[in-house]
Amino acid sequence: MDDGFLTVSDRVWNRATEGGGPEPRTGDRALAALLRAHGYTMNGGVLHAVECLVAEELDAACRGYAYYGFDAIPDLLRYAASIPDDDPRAEIEEARLDADYAAVIPSDETLANAFAADFEAHPDAYAPLLGSALA
Repeated sequence: MDDGFLTVSDRVWNRATEGGGPEPRTGDRALAALLRAHGYTMNGGVLHAVECLVAEELDAACRGYAYYGFDAIPDLLRYAASIPDDDPRAEIEEARLDADYAAVIPSDETLANAFAADFEAHPDAYAPLLGSALA
């Protein structure tokens, strides 16, 4: 789609999917980290997400979820990360972890709505877009 049809918040969201931009602000970093973890979760579940994220990325994701008010998710991710790969309870816990995640974030729209509300309330938490009238 041509950028002319995207809103500023759409473009900020898209920038976050690529890491948050060259000089990310608090909101950019939170959104980028959350979207990385959410993508892994949607691809293979919570356990898959914590296996794919290095410690710094997991910490950033936890901060990102908390930033947007998804306060139950950091504990869920940290608990999932504490389960060793070869632990027999991993199989049992996997379905529960995924269900608990889905109870808080039932769809991508949940994340999009939280971002839109924060972007509207705190636009300066996001770096200006290059070439934008807001830059």
